[in-house]
Amino acid sequence: MARQYKSGSAKLRPMDPRRVEASPARHRPAAWRTLAIGLADAWLPRTCALCDQSLRRDEQGICRPCHDDLPGTHAARCTVCGIVVDATAQAGRCVACTRSQPAFDQTIVLADYAPPLDRLIVALKFRGELPLARSLGPALADRLRTHALRTPDLVVAVPLAPRRLARRGFNQSQAIARAVARPLGLPLSATLLRRERETQAQSTLALDARHANLADAFRCAPLRGAGCVVVVDDVMTSGATLQATADALKAAGAGFVVNLVAARTP
Repeated sequence: MARQYKSGSAKLRPMDPRRVEASPARHRPAAWRTLAIGLADAWLPRTCALCDQSLRRDEQGICRPCHDDLPGTHAARCTVCGIVVDATAQAGRCVACTRSQPAFDQTIVLADYAPPLDRLIVALKFRGELPLARSLGPALADRLRTHALRTPDLVVAVPLAPRRLARRGFNQSQAIARAVARPLGLPLSATLLRRERETQAQSTLALDARHANLADAFRCAPLRGAGCVVVVDDVMTSGATLQATADALKAAGAGFVVNLVAARTP
């Protein structure tokens, strides 16, 4: 039977005590963590961000059936840019990445930008439903844990231009990055990577104009002891934004850059 997804976006819920950000869960005693989870299940029933069905104790944010049904979640992808490829692709790379290596080294994708995941991202990005970032974080953290080709040292998010950040009031990619870094115990920087200038919205440009629009748009402070940097973004389309951020990170000393994106346009 096909799963029945919620219409519209997820409703805002009270803060779940399992997700309080004051101290990472890995620093709490196991007995206290187990008790806290049990109490939270009783007082604040957790539901899937996509279908609104109750989550099991070992599920976070998105239930396993919904996760497994996401379009493209099990597809063979280019290890470099994350585009769907034939399972027999040479060295797991698409033709474009085989011909020319981008500035980034790996892309890890949760699923395609298609229903129902696209509605969740739109609700997060344009309606400010920030709890949805905490629904995406655990699934992305699991992907990073199992697919990263190098051990990550640091997590950053694609930064917004100051004017756009002031207008929106939050950076959705930073919210997702925070939800990724915490369960993995990885350091997260909100200031290391910055956008130097205002640029035209990528969605308004033709694909061949997107790279020029972002040329030298990002700067990164010198990196010390961070050989592998994970860059979190909500959606990857042409890869121009992540190419520009990887350029800045490599110029600052990063040895390996991994893109971690919630959705990839097919």
